[in-house]
Amino acid sequence: MSRRALGAVSADRGMLSLGHAGTDGAQGFVKRALGEVLGMIERHRQRRSLAALDDHLLRDVGLSRTDARREADKAFWQE
Repeated sequence: MSRRALGAVSADRGMLSLGHAGTDGAQGFVKRALGEVLGMIERHRQRRSLAALDDHLLRDVGLSRTDARREADKAFWQE
């Protein structure tokens, strides 16, 4: 997840509204931290889904099996 202002972060198939990114203090920190964690979870889920695609579907999106494996092998915290 990039260092952009948080509005809403996708978590699994629902949306979690995190309010305004400009919130100060501990509440703002918790919201940003939660947004980062949710982003990591979503990234991990997407990488597992990518790894599960067959070669035909990977070709459709312009990726090789090697490209997909390289992306899927990244740690969940890596962008």
